[in-house]
Amino acid sequence: MRIGLLVNRGKPAARRFVTGFVNWLSAHGHEPVLTPDTARAFTLKVARLPDAEIVRSVELLVALGGDGTLLRAARLVGPRETPVMGVNLGGLGFLTEFSTAEARTGVTAFSRGQHREERRMVLACRYGRRRGFALNDCAVNMGRTGRVIKVVVRADGEFVNRFSGDGLVISTPTGSTAYSLAAGGPVVVPTLAAVLLTPLAPHALAARPLILPADGTLEVELAAGSEPATFNLDGQQVWPLTPGRPVAIERAGFYVRLVTPAGKSWFGILRDKLKWSGSQV
Repeated sequence: MRIGLLVNRGKPAARRFVTGFVNWLSAHGHEPVLTPDTARAFTLKVARLPDAEIVRSVELLVALGGDGTLLRAARLVGPRETPVMGVNLGGLGFLTEFSTAEARTGVTAFSRGQHREERRMVLACRYGRRRGFALNDCAVNMGRTGRVIKVVVRADGEFVNRFSGDGLVISTPTGSTAYSLAAGGPVVVPTLAAVLLTPLAPHALAARPLILPADGTLEVELAAGSEPATFNLDGQQVWPLTPGRPVAIERAGFYVRLVTPAGKSWFGILRDKLKWSGSQV
């Protein structure tokens, strides 16, 4: 089986783990494929392709690093829906659910068709001629002036609210444990179909997070006279925004197929990552 590896080489554990993992894959009949830069950096004699070409030629893409690495992998895969498996090389890692100790078992299960995977919804965004998508979230953020911005939101053409503050996070359920959570948004089961709106430091106590249906079109735009702002997609793309020109956000016509560890529950991951101390008794 041909397996692509997308590696965050900046992680301290990357060199040692990736070298051993590549050797194990080869010894078990798999063909690991790396980018030329990673193969050179780790002195590995493997198939080498640019990352955009890797996703077109593999049956499984393994993201080795943190959640940012997996978000990059999801962006490369896009509508192809190549399964993505995340291996955590250190850090919080809600998306990179496999530990380094579980990575080999995960690949073996996948190769035998005994793996578990979840279909995670994606947001498709349009702004003029620009197109992009987000697995976690997209956000309207204040610009260089650091001054309050005003964001108008409409759902299927109906006015929702005008939010004044530092910005607004538009999140998928998968992204509910990321930027939205840090801004006070709710935690949502990641396999649900919904869109979360979480204001950033709003200048009104009544401006609370909202959960909207996934089917429909959401429009966000800077109000007339607002300070400059940007539109950030999963921390991977940034678009400058102009007042009066809306960004259209919809549920994408494809999913990210996320390979997850057998025997782990989402609630168990929450308890571990968020350090919940409650017990059943």
